[in-house]
Amino acid sequence: MAEKKNYRLADRKNPRDAALLILLRVCEEHKKAHHAVREVLDLCDTMEKRDRAFAKRTAEGSLDYLIRLDTLIGRYLKKPLFMLKPVIRNILRISFYQLLYMDKVPDSAVCNEAVELAKLHGLSALSGFVNGVLRAAVRDKAAGAERLFVIRDEACDLSVPKWLYKKLCSDYGKDTAEKIMRSYLSDRSVTVRLNRSRASEEEAETLFAADGISFVRLDTAAFFTQNGISFTEETLPVMYELPGITGLRNVTAFRDGLVQPQDISAAIPAVMAAPKPGDYVIDVCAAPGGKSIQAADLMRGSGTVEARDLTEQKTDLIRENVLRCGFTNIHAGVQDALSLDEESLYRADIVLADLPCSGLGIAARKPDIKLNVKPYSITELKNLQQEMLRVVTRYVKPRGRLVYSTCTITPEENEENAEFICSELGFKRLGQVRILPSPSCDGFFAALFEKNY
Repeated sequence: MAEKKNYRLADRKNPRDAALLILLRVCEEHKKAHHAVREVLDLCDTMEKRDRAFAKRTAEGSLDYLIRLDTLIGRYLKKPLFMLKPVIRNILRISFYQLLYMDKVPDSAVCNEAVELAKLHGLSALSGFVNGVLRAAVRDKAAGAERLFVIRDEACDLSVPKWLYKKLCSDYGKDTAEKIMRSYLSDRSVTVRLNRSRASEEEAETLFAADGISFVRLDTAAFFTQNGISFTEETLPVMYELPGITGLRNVTAFRDGLVQPQDISAAIPAVMAAPKPGDYVIDVCAAPGGKSIQAADLMRGSGTVEARDLTEQKTDLIRENVLRCGFTNIHAGVQDALSLDEESLYRADIVLADLPCSGLGIAARKPDIKLNVKPYSITELKNLQQEMLRVVTRYVKPRGRLVYSTCTITPEENEENAEFICSELGFKRLGQVRILPSPSCDGFFAALFEKNY
């Protein structure tokens, strides 16, 4: 009988149990990684800050290296890994991650805690098996044995599916592709953008300091200049990296709506669009609302931003962020981007079309993406994007602007669609940028167009 997929936290103060539950939610219940991390850490409200950070790093690191870890674990088993009970399988995953990538954790503690986790989840009969596998790995670690360290398959060694390795090498060449895939394994700090119409840099930085939060102000001018993106003093975002924090709920500047979580790459569309006070902007796939809020901030509270998405659940998330940030010129509503809204025809000064994509630019933040994306899904997404573009571009008024963007790096979803917008939809391209993933930022694509008719 298959094990019931209904996993619970057995010990709210145990960081390894929290990491285990995150993996069970992602690998067995097929939830999105960032949702699972947030949900589980919210359950651990009495856990020490240091332990929450440990749980988050252990879970996310295990997911980052999952393909590599599974290959190594399999070398210590007599039967395939998938035949193990899910709890045991994922205890081994988080334990191997600690052994290989968390140098400050004693090997003995990894083994002992894994055994206790098995017992905690009612699997005492398998605790000896867990202990035996991990003790063998510890011996190999001490000996530098190839069995624990050497993988001669390049895709597996970089912990990506083989098809994706081949595709990225084909698209970008082996050297660049491997840099991209290594960036998927890099740690990422939370980054936030200041709502400049709500607060000054000094006010935000004072609040960070009062909360005991370290911060680094990003050189956004250098980033946009290096990538050939035009900006003005008014459109240039003020952004901060907040290293070491596991979430924003205890950050006063976030709770008060002075900052909005956003990667520096994700700030590109609004900078390219350069909305001005009084504009009418439609953001057609807006959840969770970061680009809508950035546009409204640039408009200094005047004009209108229509933030639309497919479901009430998504628009509720937009409303929650808008309410927190205090913008009154954003209106959130349900609208399928594939369904024409005739009342919006030829009315928008700007349409922001950040469309559903394969997400390969943000796999460092959402490691389940590289594990779940399939070769055929890229073609399917390209076709979906073009169907949406045929609809939403009709909202742009004559001489209005369109920004098409994605958080992926495939030419099919990016450059080929930009050509489609010009050749099939009659827009004039004004600018285009592709950002490849790196340890300092997410991958992103954006193109700015003007309507010629």
